Amino acid sequence: MKKLCKYLSYGSVAALIVMMVAATIVERIKGTPVAFEWFYHSPLFIILWALAAVAGLLYLVLRGTPRRIATMSLHVGLAVILAGALLTHVFGETGSIHLREGEEKDAFEREDGTVAGLPFSIRLDEFAIEYHHGSKMPSDYRSEIAFLPKGEAVTISMNNIAKYSGYRFYQADYDEDGQGSILAVSHDPWGVGVTYTGYLILLLSMIGFFFQKDTAFRRSLRRVASMTSVIALLLLPGFEASAAPKDVTRAMGGMYVYYGHRVCPFDTYLQEKGADATVESLDKIKLFPLTDSTGTVSWYAASDDLPEAVYDNEDLWTFIRKSPEVLHQALSSGNEDDALKVLHGIRAYQEKTASSVIPSAKKVKAERLYIHIARPKIQFMLCLSLGVILFILGGVLITKRKKFPAWVLLAGATVALLIWLYLTLVIGLRWYVSGTGPYVGRYNVMMLMAWFATLAILLLYRRFPLIEPLGFLLAGFTMLLASRAGVTPQIMPLMPVLQSPLLSIHVLSMMMSYTLFGLVAFNGIMGVAVPSSDAREKLRDVSLVVLYPAVFLLTFGTFLGAVWANISWGSYWAWDPKETWALITLLVYSFTLHDGSIRPFRNPKFFHAYCIAAFLAVMITYFGVGLFFGGMHAYS
Repeated sequence: MKKLCKYLSYGSVAALIVMMVAATIVERIKGTPVAFEWFYHSPLFIILWALAAVAGLLYLVLRGTPRRIATMSLHVGLAVILAGALLTHVFGETGSIHLREGEEKDAFEREDGTVAGLPFSIRLDEFAIEYHHGSKMPSDYRSEIAFLPKGEAVTISMNNIAKYSGYRFYQADYDEDGQGSILAVSHDPWGVGVTYTGYLILLLSMIGFFFQKDTAFRRSLRRVASMTSVIALLLLPGFEASAAPKDVTRAMGGMYVYYGHRVCPFDTYLQEKGADATVESLDKIKLFPLTDSTGTVSWYAASDDLPEAVYDNEDLWTFIRKSPEVLHQALSSGNEDDALKVLHGIRAYQEKTASSVIPSAKKVKAERLYIHIARPKIQFMLCLSLGVILFILGGVLITKRKKFPAWVLLAGATVALLIWLYLTLVIGLRWYVSGTGPYVGRYNVMMLMAWFATLAILLLYRRFPLIEPLGFLLAGFTMLLASRAGVTPQIMPLMPVLQSPLLSIHVLSMMMSYTLFGLVAFNGIMGVAVPSSDAREKLRDVSLVVLYPAVFLLTFGTFLGAVWANISWGSYWAWDPKETWALITLLVYSFTLHDGSIRPFRNPKFFHAYCIAAFLAVMITYFGVGLFFGGMHAYS
């Protein structure tokens, strides 16, 4: 009976992984409705989840696991989450309701197109859009709603939902004319409460697991512990010199431009487009602010259709139309003084006309510094070189059962400290200028992963010397990807839905787990390469010590993301490709922690090879989904 439960449980999980992979592919080819019909809402998919949960819990009971409270509670928490998901699937309703200002409705449209009645009426009294300062990028959407017949008034905005009579309403979209609002509607009387209970059980169990005695994690940790008893150059990676004189380039970078839905230093545009191309096309760049009768500042390029009032002011019209042309002629003829006069004139005009929307002097200075040091070219080459050298040295030393020399570890830690300080400066500057943390965008996340990798070196190099080559390799590869990001990353305001404080914790948890999985993958390469079986076993212990917190962080981050999604748009799980692949990654890595039940994972060589292959799931989750599958997480 025990064996049958084991095979049913692990077999069901393996089948679910295959189905979810197939579902994301089918969704890309045939569309979301087909993927839900064939996979996510199919009876087989639901049965497999139920079978995995029931057979798994029964197997744990037959093995005597209930005596280990934290381990048992982990699996109970997962089963409760699945039960909540089933309740949501059976009893939950989601849809949307479209209201124009002053309009009243007592029904909403379900996702399948049918109409469902509400036990009350809802009226839109007013809709408003708030914008980021000096930008046309929305910072929030706000609907003033009244629930009838009682007439209770509430405000619905991004990350500020309304709850009424068991229904939840979320700000989802709005009409282009700003006179209408689209609200997401969710009615889930049982599922959310049960699911959140499962999340809480899971969180407490993961914390308790690290205090539980005689776990595989503790045994591996004891074995691992027993076997271990030029700054300016780094901070200022060079950038390509401009063909224009330095004084002109400096003055040009000090101007302002409306670019990327915000006002920013012209240096940002120069780094993105290239100084030569910029000079030749200045008439197409929004350099000239104009203020209308309401005091609203709008930015125009010299070649744009200008407001009628400008044509009545000959001096202003000439200044806007002719300044780029005069600048181009001055630079072409090598007349630096005339070029500087034009640039200083444009900046003076900008500061006079658009003082209300121009960023503060401190932020401008910070952004100009950031934009010049943002690409870690020298840093990634240094990290990769050191990582390869230390990787080879580590393999040789492990095979000969020797330790890293203390001076080598200290030198590596010193370099790691310098790289970490550089990354902290870059991330901090961007955070200060943009006002938001490094939550989204490939450049941000790659730099954040490098930051975690170098921090891991600094914290762990004495106890786990192998962290140095693994950390340098991971930091090098992630900074390489950041430096190859096609264009200089723009600092843009986040869309309203991404401004929840839960997002930062969610992203940090996910990125920390991905960083640790990367370390395990590099450790696996060494584990496969070394000829000594004893060395492979020691490296397996190192991987296990890293894998437990990595899997728990991924679990925590995934389900915290579900809470954030539920708060933001009323659905804690939508089978979006990014969500699906995060779950696939979680299940793939969970096998490595069950070597007591799955015998092949006791073989160090198989274990290391599996950890290398498993990292493909991480790569697809982060890179592949955005490139091939799309979905709601396109921003990341």
